[in-house]
Amino acid sequence: MSTQTFLIDATTRHAVFLQRYAGGQAKKAQKTLSRLRSRVVGRIANEPTEFQAKRLNALLADLDQLLVDGFGNIAIDVKSGMYDLAANEAGFSTDLYGKSTNVDFVLPSNASLVGAVENTKMPVPLDKGMTLNEALEEFGKKKAAQIRQLIRDGVTLGDTTPKIASDVSSMMGTLQKREVDAIVRTATNFTSSVARAEVYNQNAAILDGYEWVSTLDGRTTLVCAGRDGEIYQMGVGPMPPAHFNCRSTTIPVVKEEFSLTRGQLGGSRASKGATGSKKVNAKTTYGGWLKRQPKEFVDEALGPERSKLFRSGKLSIDKFTDPTGRVYTLQELANMNQIAFIE
Repeated sequence: MSTQTFLIDATTRHAVFLQRYAGGQAKKAQKTLSRLRSRVVGRIANEPTEFQAKRLNALLADLDQLLVDGFGNIAIDVKSGMYDLAANEAGFSTDLYGKSTNVDFVLPSNASLVGAVENTKMPVPLDKGMTLNEALEEFGKKKAAQIRQLIRDGVTLGDTTPKIASDVSSMMGTLQKREVDAIVRTATNFTSSVARAEVYNQNAAILDGYEWVSTLDGRTTLVCAGRDGEIYQMGVGPMPPAHFNCRSTTIPVVKEEFSLTRGQLGGSRASKGATGSKKVNAKTTYGGWLKRQPKEFVDEALGPERSKLFRSGKLSIDKFTDPTGRVYTLQELANMNQIAFIE
């Protein structure tokens, strides 16, 4: 197995576990949103059934602090674990890259990781160039504005208080719940990407750049499919996330003299899917990649019973949609690293 193939396989396995961790963080933030939803709807319900337009300003004034506090708490939920996650991701990366080379990778300091997470501009939203903290702050402001506007629209249309409360509850329980999930998963991918970039910067002397690695399934966007396998220079090329809910990652391109398998760095992803470096073969699927993964990884990814059916060929991967529903704590994510390293 070439250095790049080993890195792609191990990084992709780890990405599966990282998504589980992101799911747990998203659920925590969604619980905070649910509590806010109950408080907002409860306050609206205090109004007379036939809503009096003259009371609109008083209602919005009462809701303003609720919304500021509620979405502020969601931002705290998201940010609270990101510094520890950055340390975990940097540690995983240096261990992994060391296993694939004949040198020890330097682990960035906690201070540099924290500084990078705080100060690096997120690639999304594409036209904003905001830090994670700024993006979360804007997110909260926009979601609060959506709620206030929905209430104003209801009053303008002459809707009853129960109708306005129902509309607000529906929006917060569906649209905004999905949006919270998206921003948490995006923040998790961003933090992981920032940690990897810090590892690359600390070890630039032994690298020839980094390679973009996209997820091999039908949900991969065109921008990520187009970047998959592309080689970029540090500090010049794009880094994930490329969009909200992005699952792409990167691996380093190790200089040939430091590779354990000199002369084999090219890989053949264009023709075999998850085993090379340039372009994704349109015929390659996540199921095809998963079939050649170690039993331990497939068991963890799908669960033992589904894994057995999948490996026997009795059940195809398209029958699974987040089959286990499991989410990870940061400690559990770290415990999965050894499975990711399996060849």
